[in-house]
Amino acid sequence: MNFNKTTLFPYLIYNRPFPYSNSITLYPVTMNDVVPFETFSPSILVPKNSLFHDKKIIRMSYLDFLTYSAGNLALEEEYKMPGLSEYYLYAIRLLQLCCPEAKIQLIPHSLQFSVNGETITPEIFEDIRRIIIIQNDIDFDPDEFINNDTKQQLLHAQKALSKDTPRATIEDYIDSLVIAMNCTEEQIMQMTVRKFWRYIRRYQLHEGYTLAKTGECSGMVTYKEPIRHWMVSLDHEDKFKDFKTDENSLRGKIHSANN
Repeated sequence: MNFNKTTLFPYLIYNRPFPYSNSITLYPVTMNDVVPFETFSPSILVPKNSLFHDKKIIRMSYLDFLTYSAGNLALEEEYKMPGLSEYYLYAIRLLQLCCPEAKIQLIPHSLQFSVNGETITPEIFEDIRRIIIIQNDIDFDPDEFINNDTKQQLLHAQKALSKDTPRATIEDYIDSLVIAMNCTEEQIMQMTVRKFWRYIRRYQLHEGYTLAKTGECSGMVTYKEPIRHWMVSLDHEDKFKDFKTDENSLRGKIHSANN
C-alpha cells in the first residue's frame, strides 16, 4: 500500500496509533523519547538512490541496503557517513520506540528480525519506514530524488548564510513552548514529536502574522503581497524555498557562501 498523509490522516490528527497489521501497531513517538528518536531516525532517511553510485545498492530495497551496510566500515568510510555501519541496529531500536508493546527479535543465523512473530520483509519494512516518517512528521520524502551534490550545495549555502543566527536547541524550543502555551514541561513531554513541532511552527506563524498586521494597521508599513494568515496549512512547505530560485541566483548564493 502507498502510505501517505491522506491515508493516515484520521490517525495523525488525534495522535492515534496506526494498526498496520494484526501483529504490528505503530505509535507516534512522544517528546519524552525525542533524544533517542533523533539519534535513531537517520537510519531510515538515507537517500541511497541519489547518494550512492553503485548500481547494486541503488537496486536494493531499503532493508537490504541496511543489512548490506551493517558492519560495513569500508562503505561508511568511502561515503563519509559516520554511523552508517550501525544503521541496521539503529533502525531496530527506532522500531522499538514506535512499537513499544511489541516483541522484536533477531532471527538466529541471519540479518532478519521479527515483530510479534511476523518476519519483516523488505516490503513490510518499506511500509513501516514510510509510516514512521509520516506519523512523526519527519522532513524527508522517500520518493524525492535530488542529486546529492546539488543537495549538499543547498545545505552548505543555507548553513553559511545563516551562520550569524544563533541555533536553538531542543531545550530552547521546549522552554519557548512552555512560555507560549502557558503549559508545563511534563505536558510537553507527553506531546507527540509531530504535534510539538506543529505547535512551534504555528506559533511562529501567529507571531509573524500579528507583527505584520500591526504594522499594516498602523499605516506605517505596506506589503506587496497579502499577509499570510497564521491558520494556513503547514503542509507542503519547501525547506529550500529561499534557495530554489533561478539557476543564476542559486549559483550566486552558493558562490557567496563558499567565500
